[in-house]
Amino acid sequence: MLATPTLSLLAEAAAPTGGGLTGFLPIILMVAVFYFLVIRPASKQEKDRKARLSKLDKGDQVRLTGGILGKVVSIEDQIVFVEIADKVKIRVLKAEIGDKWEPPVITPTVVKADGAEVRS
Repeated sequence: MLATPTLSLLAEAAAPTGGGLTGFLPIILMVAVFYFLVIRPASKQEKDRKARLSKLDKGDQVRLTGGILGKVVSIEDQIVFVEIADKVKIRVLKAEIGDKWEPPVITPTVVKADGAEVRS
């Protein structure tokens, strides 16, 4: 007699409660959050970068993916000639140009005799 109530309790505990979609709801929410926080902004940045590179022109300052800085000398289809030093030009695939690069503007600092710094 004792075996019958125990089996019925186990059967009730193993029975699914709620719909089948309820178990997947947290996973669906995590995927949605991951998409909106990671994938979508990254694809938008890549699209913007490609738009900037499509407007690449002779004389633009660029940063290569390896960290090399240079100036565009000429563009031939998918190959860009970049001058990285005086009379030193390298051929680079257009896809390997990280982005346009604007040199930072450095404001000179003048130190007076009394030790005060003045930026001009």
